[in-house]
Amino acid sequence: MPFSSEALSTFKSWLSGCGGHFNGAAQLVEDSCGISVIAQDIVPADTNIVSCPFSLAITRDISLEALYALMGEAFKTDLENLSERQLICIYICFHWVFPERSLPSPLKHLPYIKTLPLPEKLMTPLHFSSSERDAFKGSNLYGASVDREEQWKAEWVACQGIIQKANEEWGRSVTWERYLTASTYLSSRAFPSSLLSKNPTIKYSPSSYPILLPGVDALNHARGQPVSWVVAEGVENTSQPSIALVSHVTTPAGQEIFNNYGPKPNSELILGYGFSLPQNPDDTIILRVGGSINKWEIGRDAQGADGLWAEIVSLVAEDPAEPTYEDDLGATDALLSMLETMLMRLPSIIDDDVESASIRPSVKVMLQHYIQGQRDILLSLVAMARKKRTEAVEAASAQGIDLVFEDE
Repeated sequence: MPFSSEALSTFKSWLSGCGGHFNGAAQLVEDSCGISVIAQDIVPADTNIVSCPFSLAITRDISLEALYALMGEAFKTDLENLSERQLICIYICFHWVFPERSLPSPLKHLPYIKTLPLPEKLMTPLHFSSSERDAFKGSNLYGASVDREEQWKAEWVACQGIIQKANEEWGRSVTWERYLTASTYLSSRAFPSSLLSKNPTIKYSPSSYPILLPGVDALNHARGQPVSWVVAEGVENTSQPSIALVSHVTTPAGQEIFNNYGPKPNSELILGYGFSLPQNPDDTIILRVGGSINKWEIGRDAQGADGLWAEIVSLVAEDPAEPTYEDDLGATDALLSMLETMLMRLPSIIDDDVESASIRPSVKVMLQHYIQGQRDILLSLVAMARKKRTEAVEAASAQGIDLVFEDE
């Protein structure tokens, strides 16, 4: 389905007709990755930018109801055993199974889906070429990409099996490429279902799941952008509640209006959204000691490293409750050895002046941002380990024991 300015106009009319709203000063425009929202005129602070009625959100229940209508009640148990993600992805895929002119009425989100980026514009790792993905080998992100592909393919196989029982042609039409596209839309544009409550929040909880909010998801991310969510009852001459995004900064004419996706490390931004931030202050790295089941998420300046250090000390100390300076020295050596191995395994950063026909410039930028962040965190842990060693040497000296190490 082609992406065009006509599709944007149709989408805005559809959203408005369903009870949603786009601020008159906010213009939807196509960009390299899909859509951005630009201020046609000055948009004052505390302005409602866009709203979406609850009934227009793509949720588990909306998807399940549509699939019941198309596949029949005989498949109720099979469908209810699928995850919220799988149901929403099948619902999206079904919009591509039928010709547009004869789209069944339960599939009501085509105007929205036609504004989403085409598959070739999606930039998450599962859409990388093999050369681009291989450039991340040696990093946590490479392994996370492999794990995600395996998980999503298993989901797709399960979904396709159920659909084929209802209609073989439909099953063949829900291809892996289409399921991957729908899954990427969900990972890159989803909000938690907790937004659809009287006290909306973007924080996920065990009871929340990803949903899609047409129009609201058009705004791109800016870290620290002050926004808030407001639930309004009976807006736009309707009796149904809507969720609205309010921007608390003034946006000059011609500038992009942003949302705030919350603090996310580049690993999450790349894997789920397909972009990265330079020197992202929210960057983290996941570390695990040997065969331990514990995973430690460490941030810049070694934030969150106390648990990691305590675990290493407990593994080398004879009495973890009362570690000695010798235990601290042993823990330091173990940590430095682990960090040295991880630094050596990190892939190389491709310099800006190096051309690579097999890696697109946008992927190269993501690689640069991500690897530099991982390296910075590991080096901050090296500095922490050396400080721990200095403290251990001082503790030994206080006991009349002088320790000497080769200069590093």
